[in-house]
Amino acid sequence: MKVLLADDHALFREGVRLVLESLVDGPLEVVEACDFIQALAVIRAGTEMDVALVDLNMPGMDGFSGIEALKRAAPDLHLVVVSASEDPKDVRRALDCGAHGYITKSSSSAAMLNAIRSVLSGETFISPGLEVPVPTSPGDTETVKQTLTPRQRDVLAMLRQGKSNKEIARDLDLAEITVKLHVTAILRALGVENRTQAAIFAAKMGL
Repeated sequence: MKVLLADDHALFREGVRLVLESLVDGPLEVVEACDFIQALAVIRAGTEMDVALVDLNMPGMDGFSGIEALKRAAPDLHLVVVSASEDPKDVRRALDCGAHGYITKSSSSAAMLNAIRSVLSGETFISPGLEVPVPTSPGDTETVKQTLTPRQRDVLAMLRQGKSNKEIARDLDLAEITVKLHVTAILRALGVENRTQAAIFAAKMGL
């Protein structure tokens, strides 16, 4: 697994690297960056990364602009914010900018590994206990729509039709457990609690 680790504190990067080396099975390559400029240089050099662990507050660029820039440079990059901030507004905005996950620096090592595994499987991971405000304006719904993968948008459209996981799995030729994972990721990304609320949100998105 190739990981881009961007944080302006060398000690934190070293700690995360040690955690990954102890928990990740198989080959691991960690490329470090101390700010968004270096992170962008790595991505623009054509280095393909499986996942990026990115701090919000680094010198040289606003964190949310940095997330958007990384996603523009590599639209398929699985990006997880690792931040000291637990402000719900920061969580929501990070997701709106393209992040697939948000974990706090107070999280356990296991939580970080769960976050990586979740985003690589198509889920959106939020540290337990963090609140994510539900977008209400048309502009917000459009940005949230863009954070969903194409397959998640397909699943959401079928949720709006009232289809069960079994029916969605059959129509999309997926395993039912895969559909369940997509539904979980969709609920987290939208900041809603159930399928009915997701269906209402889907209608706002025009799905």
